[in-house]
Amino acid sequence: MAQQDNYYGTLQVNVAGLGNPSGNIAFAALFNETSTNGITALSGGAKPGTLITTQTARITTVAAAGDSVSLPASAPGLELLVINHGANPMTVYGLGMDTIDDIATATGVSQMANSIVIYTCAVAGSWYTEGLANGYGAGLQTVSSLDGISAAGSTQGTATVLPPRMAYNVTTVGASTGVLLPASVSGAELAVNNNQGANALLIYPNGSEKINALAASAGFSAAANTITILYCFTAGQWFTK
Repeated sequence: MAQQDNYYGTLQVNVAGLGNPSGNIAFAALFNETSTNGITALSGGAKPGTLITTQTARITTVAAAGDSVSLPASAPGLELLVINHGANPMTVYGLGMDTIDDIATATGVSQMANSIVIYTCAVAGSWYTEGLANGYGAGLQTVSSLDGISAAGSTQGTATVLPPRMAYNVTTVGASTGVLLPASVSGAELAVNNNQGANALLIYPNGSEKINALAASAGFSAAANTITILYCFTAGQWFTK
């Protein structure tokens, strides 16, 4: 029979095909799985990126934002723990046509620096994440963020598109320029900082969504030097604080 994993060097037996055990299998010590340290993400962010081949993977070199890694082929019941210990956020792709969080396979997801994310598969072809928007730092909980954003355009269709993050720092705001939020999701909370002293920032919802009592697709005007917090209780509607 195939051997699977080990704990304290003692081989475990893969019991697949032997029928359903009548009770739980008890282990006499801590159970450890395959792991790899010191992984370098692929420069340039192309798919598939550096392939992850173990159940725990620690990426230590992410030389530039968007450098990429790829999960192994999905399989029902497979669970992976991926640590980004590099200096920048990295792009994580599913292999082949595998999706992550139902996002297009060619897009992948961004895993922030200093973060630990669980990728789990219940059905072949689909990965789902836990912890993608959170990280760690000096004992503090952190959230995914994007700095140095330049607002653009003068309409919803020409505004700077914001990728999925939890906090945004907009540092360049020309007159009447704006940013476009990602699609709303029930329970989401975002913070947008207009970190520019001269002009108001137009924050546009995605598609025909709304902000407060404004008309569908209309932009919310955020004053200079203010942080706008947006809450979504039902998809399609944001409320500001």
